Amino acid sequence: MAHELITSVQNPLVKRLHQLLDRKGREEQGRFLVEGAHLVEEALKSGAEVTTILYDNDRDMDPACRRALENHPLDVHVVAASAAVLGKLSETKSPQGIVAEVKKTAADWDQWLDQKRSSGDDLLVLFLDEIQDPGNLGTILRTAEAAAIDAVVLGKGSVDVYNGKVVRATMGALFRLPVFTGSLAETASQWRADGGRLLVSSLQKESVSYDEADYSKRTAIVIGNEGRGVSQALMDEADQFVHIPIYGQAESLNAAVAAGIFVFEAQRNRKDRLR
Repeated sequence: MAHELITSVQNPLVKRLHQLLDRKGREEQGRFLVEGAHLVEEALKSGAEVTTILYDNDRDMDPACRRALENHPLDVHVVAASAAVLGKLSETKSPQGIVAEVKKTAADWDQWLDQKRSSGDDLLVLFLDEIQDPGNLGTILRTAEAAAIDAVVLGKGSVDVYNGKVVRATMGALFRLPVFTGSLAETASQWRADGGRLLVSSLQKESVSYDEADYSKRTAIVIGNEGRGVSQALMDEADQFVHIPIYGQAESLNAAVAAGIFVFEAQRNRKDRLR
């Protein structure tokens, strides 16, 4: 099936999509770009609101993406484009020949929590306090999804979750995992008032090892900023401080590595309690 062909980087559609490479453009348009066959396929298969796909006319569309597109419930504007156009919309050194424009989800934490409250679920969530490295955030989201974490709340001051590097690092988890943004101090206070526990990653004297903590019932694990750790406002809300022992000479662990250790230990701990 023949599609519209765009060869000029000055095309109005290309110029508009190019703005999505910048946070301001993403916020103004309420959309973001997904690059590469795997991520485009994941976006389509997850039911994300994909509005436009541009693929390299000389390479044709990836077969897996084409199959996912055929099964997608929404109409998608599909455009064949030149390599120059794909290069204009790419953030990688070697453009992968396909990009998709996706609408941001209108995720509402209060609404989501109300639904979960009525179901009586013992939730396990991650609170991320000003995570600023795109690779770290993307890896944390990918790991959280792999560990079946119920949701992630991203505090103000964090890197944009729709940043291209973040999206690529999630490997598609962004389309399946509930991710919310907002004031973590307010969210933490609300969480505790609603009966949830707050486990804060910190090296306080009273901190317990990650494998001795109690992750049962409704629990939120707080991971702090790469440089300064967890903010005082969240420290003040903590029900328990937890840490990962360091046996070598390194002062600390990478935030994404620490988050991975915590979430998988939490799930192991919760499963053991059900036996």
